[in-house]
Amino acid sequence: MTMPERLEDLPNIGPVLAQRLRQAGIMTPEQFFGAGDAGAFAQLVATYPAEACTHTRLALAGAARGVRWHSLPPELRREFQWRIGEGNQPPDVG
Repeated sequence: MTMPERLEDLPNIGPVLAQRLRQAGIMTPEQFFGAGDAGAFAQLVATYPAEACTHTRLALAGAARGVRWHSLPPELRREFQWRIGEGNQPPDVG
């Protein structure tokens, strides 16, 4: 797979999220993949605390996996909701 040239070329990353990632210090897809979706989310939230929501986390997780966020496994989506505090109970374990 060829590395996209711009953040906006990744799934789920539109102009607004791309600009916020740049403001958080992630300028290129290479830097995004280097940080990983969890690292990129942490950097983004450090700069924009209001971005600490499930939708942003799912967008970044999907971008890192090359898929639209709604194609992520339901278990992963529930885990992110719980970790961010938007879910009612922790995901099933085991």
